[in-house]
Amino acid sequence: MTATTADISSLHPPRHTAWEPQRATTLADARKRTAFIRLLRLVLIGLTGVIIAAVIVQILLRSLGGEVQAPVTVGEDARMINPRFTGRDENGTPYVVTADAAIRRRGEDTRITELESPQLDYDLISADEDAEGVLARTGIFDADARTLDLNSDVRFRTRSGYEFLAEHARVYLSDERVVGDSPVEGDGPMGTIRADGYEILDGGDRVVFTGNVRTHLRNEASESGDQP
Repeated sequence: MTATTADISSLHPPRHTAWEPQRATTLADARKRTAFIRLLRLVLIGLTGVIIAAVIVQILLRSLGGEVQAPVTVGEDARMINPRFTGRDENGTPYVVTADAAIRRRGEDTRITELESPQLDYDLISADEDAEGVLARTGIFDADARTLDLNSDVRFRTRSGYEFLAEHARVYLSDERVVGDSPVEGDGPMGTIRADGYEILDGGDRVVFTGNVRTHLRNEASESGDQP
């Protein structure tokens, strides 16, 4: 007799294949990755906000005043490029002290700064027209005392129209006053003057000369070529 084999696979219950639990695991992993990506996005947004806030703060600080560039230590000194110092005098008038470069000596008062080619934006005095804003070759700025010492080839003009040339000038930014203890030469609307010392008072409207004062006054007759 010939044996006949019947297909009884349909009588057995279906078996669970291996891909179904793997699919569930894959969905769980996908959800975890989605949550991680969302968290990462929030972190990145937060960091972006912090960076933007830091930039805005730096811009505001620079607009309000202070040093434009952080000091760079060179040897034993801290050197700054294009420093900027701001303040107000007793009457509330603002002033800005700038320079090509500045040096703060180690071991000394950090509020005292040596300046190269100092400039001053202030209503009291201004630089000579040919000096491009530079008042002197060197200077020393004391932030606490609010004084600016100008040294070597000092050139400036007052509100009254006089131009001065001296080797030293100390500008008292707190009370609108300038004092010089070296010989000075001045030229203005009324004539020329030379003296051993000087003091500019009343916000530049009054100048006092001391020591060997020599003047040459102008008048309309002398300017026209006639004898005075």
